[in-house]
Amino acid sequence: MSTVYSTALRAALSLLMLGSLIVQVAIPVNAESAGEVFPEIEPLTVPYAILAIAAIVGVQVGLVATWRLAAMVSKDRIFDASALKWVDVILVALIITTGLAAAVFVHLIFIVQVGGPLTLVGLGGALTLGVSLLLLLAVMRGLLVQAIDYRSELAGVV
Repeated sequence: MSTVYSTALRAALSLLMLGSLIVQVAIPVNAESAGEVFPEIEPLTVPYAILAIAAIVGVQVGLVATWRLAAMVSKDRIFDASALKWVDVILVALIITTGLAAAVFVHLIFIVQVGGPLTLVGLGGALTLGVSLLLLLAVMRGLLVQAIDYRSELAGVV
């Protein structure tokens, strides 16, 4: 990867991390004010705020793992078995984050029975996005495994 792309990726990852930290700090404040404005949802503000912060932690774990993979690409070490560990970290973080988002929407729709049709669309969107990213990452992981095998096989020949 060229230096320009590597620098741009790291800048984007840094901005995303900074933005996610700002959102994590803002969540409790916004949850408290929402509970004051809408007293009927006040009992849900703390648990949902905790789940939102946990989901953002999952995103941050994925960002850190992506940073590590970008560093491996810069050092031309991406076709190493240790890269699979970071891809697996991203996969697990994505599974957990998608599960948290889906759990919140399912709780809103079927347990609390609030939110209306837009909440159902949110559930569908969270599941569609999460499963699509999981499938994409699983395919990319499989390609990385093959590339690692081919590279080690080629190294044995040369």
